[in-house]
Amino acid sequence: MQKFCREDFRYTAYFCEENIWWAARDLVDAGCDASRMQVLLFTNPSESVLLCNQRAAPQGVATVWDYHLVLQAGIDEAVQIFDLDTHLDFPASLETYVQNTFPRQAALPEYNRAWVRVIPALSYLEHFWSDRSHMQGHLPHSAFPDYPIIRPPAGVEAISLEAYRDIRRRLPDGSEVLPLPAWFPGA
Repeated sequence: MQKFCREDFRYTAYFCEENIWWAARDLVDAGCDASRMQVLLFTNPSESVLLCNQRAAPQGVATVWDYHLVLQAGIDEAVQIFDLDTHLDFPASLETYVQNTFPRQAALPEYNRAWVRVIPALSYLEHFWSDRSHMQGHLPHSAFPDYPIIRPPAGVEAISLEAYRDIRRRLPDGSEVLPLPAWFPGA
């Protein structure tokens, strides 16, 4: 099985959407099968998803994010989750990740239950765009990524971060939105 180190991937705190774009790009460039990779965007209508084991909080303390993105990749025979913001092993198996990141959804109030937008990785790599405005005024300029904004190539329809986050919106990229338990039974 291929070995991956968190430190080998580009990372800027609070920019998971860009971190995951770069992780997908790096894995595809390294020869990983893009057809076995999906970007997973977790959010909900109230933009208050409860996640555990996030590095933004001390171990054992849950975090509430408005959204969070990770990369799911079929590597060799295993399905792995690449989350650059987790305390869990990197990458973590799909089952380990879901069981240790999301509290049992039925036990949570509705406003903290996760929904997931499953996006084909190649589509995300081709269409993703963010002007980073969602973080302006929240972080100093020095905390922003030090590389140019990610944009689709000329002639390719851009799908903004805001569009991806809108779980009520149907997008032309083949993505699908599901409640977490419908995507991962037992969650």
